[in-house]
Amino acid sequence: MLEKFMNKDLIFVTDKVEGKYKLLEDMVDRTLGKGVIMTREPIIHEIKKREKLESTGVIEGVAIPHARTEAVKDLLLEIAIVKDGLDFESLDNKPVYIVFLIVAPEEARKKYIRVLARISRMCRQKDFRERLKDADSPEDVYEIIKEFDS
Repeated sequence: MLEKFMNKDLIFVTDKVEGKYKLLEDMVDRTLGKGVIMTREPIIHEIKKREKLESTGVIEGVAIPHARTEAVKDLLLEIAIVKDGLDFESLDNKPVYIVFLIVAPEEARKKYIRVLARISRMCRQKDFRERLKDADSPEDVYEIIKEFDS
């Protein structure tokens, strides 16, 4: 199911990042010029607004920031693997290594909820989290998600 929303250009692996909001801004910026987003600022605003309500760092080592806004044409799924971990102000106070960013317009609400639920279910599996955390390339991440999503 997730494969149809994934784009290898929107998966990246990095050693470290400067902070939670910097990572989220960088993730949105990576989508610029790909024809997915119409404008950057409303997306950043909605993501930060959601994070201020409650951190989306929810499962051991995983964050799933998400928002709905008309600044995207269709559902956007972007994935970052942060090798050194990141303080995401997680509910469990543990560092985050895997970030799934989901942004969708209002009319894609059902799709948005299905993708969010599917990622949440997959992330409950320790083996899935560990393999993603150890992934060295976007291709590795893509293949691991395909394997667990079948």
